[in-house]
Amino acid sequence: MLKCIESTMAGKNLDYDYLSRIKRRALKLGIQGIVFFQEDGSVKVIAEGEEKNLLFFVEKLRRPSNFFTRIFSSTENFSVIWHEPKHEFEGFSVS
Repeated sequence: MLKCIESTMAGKNLDYDYLSRIKRRALKLGIQGIVFFQEDGSVKVIAEGEEKNLLFFVEKLRRPSNFFTRIFSSTENFSVIWHEPKHEFEGFSVS
């Protein structure tokens, strides 16, 4: 079943490379959407895909491994909201 998530997180050493790694993981899972920095420096992810893939993706966002972050990177203030998909994305972009 297709679902949509909106997730935000803050943290140390979250840079453009971090966003690119999120994109690569999303594409491997067949997830479409966007990731970007908000004005306050936090990261926002809007993603649509199969629910089981999104569940795995959310866990990777919530507990980043070295795949997503550098050794000294960390995330905090993680949140996720689930929605019905709007089918508004083609691919996954970094903005």
